[in-house]
Amino acid sequence: MKFRNVSRKFGMALAAGAVVLMAAPAASADTTPTPAREVGTFKNLADYVKQRDAARDGASTLRPSCGEGVMRLKANDRLVSAELEYTGSSWGMLRARATTSGPWERFRVCYDGTSDTIYSVGAQRYVSAEVEYTGANSGMLRARATSIGPWERFRLQCGSIFCSMRSLANDKLVAAEVEYTGANFGMLRARSTTTGDWELFY
Repeated sequence: MKFRNVSRKFGMALAAGAVVLMAAPAASADTTPTPAREVGTFKNLADYVKQRDAARDGASTLRPSCGEGVMRLKANDRLVSAELEYTGSSWGMLRARATTSGPWERFRVCYDGTSDTIYSVGAQRYVSAEVEYTGANSGMLRARATSIGPWERFRLQCGSIFCSMRSLANDKLVAAEVEYTGANFGMLRARSTTTGDWELFY
């Protein structure tokens, strides 16, 4: 799937009501690093979700409910990156901080009939919500899983332009912490109960 405004070493894409994500494997038990399913081409995440839902409801013959591209946050218009040079428990942290796109900013999203999974192309890992982290890191999104379980499942909901992402692990919306500073600036966390610009992607 291709998206506009993609151009850095490693970039991101998320925004209010619209998220641009990439396809990940559908089955929970699937441990294949690269999804074997077809990857569709979508102009943005909202378009991906429309086609995904049409296929689900039988209104379309579209087989692949997957897409690949970048995610941009509405609040700061930055791309989402997977921080692959971080170490320890922050390795693979997702942050809305890039202005150009590269491998760190590319994601695949797939729908398996019940939920969406997000796969980092740069990390070759699925995105997890760290629901057992505490404090300011609670719910941190990290590209670190090699298989799909409850922490790797999300639900994307979109308007005409923007999308929100909800973690099925804790039933919280994903927010970008644009008021954090330093190495945690723009950290994505599954921690919100209401939707604002920090929770909207495109």
